[in-house]
Amino acid sequence: MTTLSTTIELADEVLALFESQRDWEAAQRLWPALRTWRLADPLGWPDRIAELRGHPVFAHLHTCPFTHRAFHKPRGYAGDAVMLDHMYGLTLTFPHPASPGGRLYAYTTNSPAAHAVRERRARLADLIDRAAARRPDARIVALAAGHGRELGQSGAVRRGTPITFVAVDQDRESLNELRRSYPDVQTEVVTGNIRDVITGDLTFDADVVYAAGLFDYLPDSAARRLTSRMARMLRPGGEMLIANFVPDCPDIGFMEACMDWHLITRTQEQVHDLFADVPYPEQVVTALDDYGTIAYGLWSRPV
Repeated sequence: MTTLSTTIELADEVLALFESQRDWEAAQRLWPALRTWRLADPLGWPDRIAELRGHPVFAHLHTCPFTHRAFHKPRGYAGDAVMLDHMYGLTLTFPHPASPGGRLYAYTTNSPAAHAVRERRARLADLIDRAAARRPDARIVALAAGHGRELGQSGAVRRGTPITFVAVDQDRESLNELRRSYPDVQTEVVTGNIRDVITGDLTFDADVVYAAGLFDYLPDSAARRLTSRMARMLRPGGEMLIANFVPDCPDIGFMEACMDWHLITRTQEQVHDLFADVPYPEQVVTALDDYGTIAYGLWSRPV
């Protein structure tokens, strides 16, 4: 009973802070506590989640449409392209900033994970720009492309540099939005399951291939096979990038407990291990972002 009463005490404290409109203080109390419990007590974590979801603070947290959407998964999964648009600030569907949900929304869409996702978008845009500089009419392949918002941040795209953007996603709504948003970009949209890429039934020829949010949902065996398949797609001089949330990211407890958003996380070293079957291992470079949230693996095919 000690574990559960501690959870209730935290929830009572946080709810009182929210009700007195000390929202930032409440969030700063809740997020680190959930992360600590998630990492330090994995066996007791499900009980803590259940207790928190039975407390009135949970309903208050769900006045935030970002949190609410992740939990209820209108497209069947938490991290859909609309969720990313919230983090990018590219949606008109948001609550009044002075309302309880609006104040929470200002925090959740500016958490470390949200900042890291925005930085990830910038990295993808930089990949596109490098490919466009290397080769006329560069061919870019994005797996689980979503709305392809990196196109909007690409300098090459803004200058009208010709590229071909191959967008692969299982969500047809996302691909339709991509086409509507970037009508001047030469796009090829492929509604397909990533299993077909892993098995080799679906493959591409690319100057750049990347998967930004996909590896967060793949077990190790599938992730290693996909990494190998992506490497085979590259032309000489091409680049591939994979990204993965890390196990101790600051938002991990809130995401699981309050958003029902579960990821397969990996350390920087574990991301490197996914390249075990890729040739030229000396070409693999890994990095951790400035927010301690996402690990990257970059591989280049020699010219």
